[in-house]
Amino acid sequence: MKGRDVLLTSPTGSGKSLVYQLPALALDGMVLVISPLIALMKDQVDALQAKGIAAAAVNFNVPPAQRTKHLKQALAGELDLLYVTPERFRSAAFQKIEKDLPIARLAIDEAHCISQWGHDFRPDYSRLGIYRERIGNPPTVAMTATATRKVANDISRALKLRDPLLIRTGIERPNLFLGCTRVHLAEEKVPLIAARIREIGGAGIVYSALIRDLEELHTELKRIGVHSLVYHGKLSDRERRSMQDRFMTSKDEIVLATNAFGMGVDKPDIRFVLHAQIPRTLEAWTQEVGRAGRDGEPSWCELLYFEEDLAIQQNFVEWANPSFEYLVGVYETIAGWGERVQTKDLDDLRDELLVKNRGDNRVSICLKWLEVIGVIEGRFEDHSLRVTRPLDPKDLPAFVKSGKKRDLDLKALLSMMRFAATGKTCRRRLLARHFGLKPPTGKCGACDNCTKAGPWRHERMRPRKKPRRRAPETAEPEVDAGFQRGDWVRVGRHFGQVVRVEGTGDRVKLVVESAGDLKQRVVDPRRARVTKVEDSV
Repeated sequence: MKGRDVLLTSPTGSGKSLVYQLPALALDGMVLVISPLIALMKDQVDALQAKGIAAAAVNFNVPPAQRTKHLKQALAGELDLLYVTPERFRSAAFQKIEKDLPIARLAIDEAHCISQWGHDFRPDYSRLGIYRERIGNPPTVAMTATATRKVANDISRALKLRDPLLIRTGIERPNLFLGCTRVHLAEEKVPLIAARIREIGGAGIVYSALIRDLEELHTELKRIGVHSLVYHGKLSDRERRSMQDRFMTSKDEIVLATNAFGMGVDKPDIRFVLHAQIPRTLEAWTQEVGRAGRDGEPSWCELLYFEEDLAIQQNFVEWANPSFEYLVGVYETIAGWGERVQTKDLDDLRDELLVKNRGDNRVSICLKWLEVIGVIEGRFEDHSLRVTRPLDPKDLPAFVKSGKKRDLDLKALLSMMRFAATGKTCRRRLLARHFGLKPPTGKCGACDNCTKAGPWRHERMRPRKKPRRRAPETAEPEVDAGFQRGDWVRVGRHFGQVVRVEGTGDRVKLVVESAGDLKQRVVDPRRARVTKVEDSV
């Protein structure tokens, strides 16, 4: 409010948006908001407009006539907030008016995208310091949920913030139970995930790195009677929006998703976030589990650590970090096509460069860098791509030419692996150490290394465990040692939960759902050895 630059790191769901939305209402002029995702931008603008706040977004998904209207409103001082992606600063139409916009403050969301050390680096974000100068260096707030000291310093330096107020509120979310479970076979994942879904109840997210694995998980869960939604990049915009809307309005939908899902999903009652495969960085994991329990109620966050999954993320690191020689090869291929480039598409370029795997993102990243530094413009999709000037290596950041970012990404994956594999140190202590924050003292009581309780028994989860339908206690028949619906029992070597008590007197039978294969079996307590599992399980 006083005009000082601010760098704010605060947990997902802690209300960072209010830091710029409230001043937008109180100050003269407009807050220009830089946001990374169009879907996220739309959700925020819709929510603000629903509250009667003058907000608008300008991006390529907005029809040209609507974009023109919003920019005229901004120039006339009729908007409190204008949302744009960083790519908008490369638009000729935007450049003509940017200096005349009544910008009182600049807000940069997901600011870790600026830093080469950030887990979600984007080339256009790296030029925001230049774009900020072009609009007169307005007082700026840069915000992110996860930033190490190195990332925070890089953000401040890249944006050229003046004596910024540094606010690091920590990443502590005491209502989240944090855990990692090592699995030795991929086949162990489905029963574990199904058990968690049934034990905890409520809405939840299950993350996986590969679309193929998501679809297989969806099929397996369906086979054993567990309903779920699926969200990934191969779905159409309409399908993704439908899945998100169903999840947002439901109390107990489960969505299986890649990391494309979640940013900006402001659903307060997500009761669990599970990771079926290891994420690439601790920052990404922290951000994703932070989507649980925004209502302050207990929620369960667990990573299934299968060592072979590391190879998936290692491939992603390689595919996200093209060498300088590879980038030059992309440029020379396009330049060599000459005017024929407008008859080509992205697949032609991939074939020319011998890219066989669809997950290999090197070509797209090289195109983005060439576009950002002004070597090419246009798009393959509408056959408007063309070379505008020769490539000068001096225009590229040093880390692109040196390959340094690949090494940093591999080190980040190593940190994630060490976090998952450790079985002794408090999870919150490990996270605080990683982010350069003050570590908690003693046992946190809400991570698997500080307590070995499962979610159905842990005191933090018990108040929010989805209640199973049960008759009034007076009507529930008791047998032998007082078995009732909801009891956890051991039948021989099998472990499961009583889901129904049938019969009365000496003809009572238990319907037990096995925790191993989730099948329901009828058990006669008079013939089978059935013992109740106490709270110490």
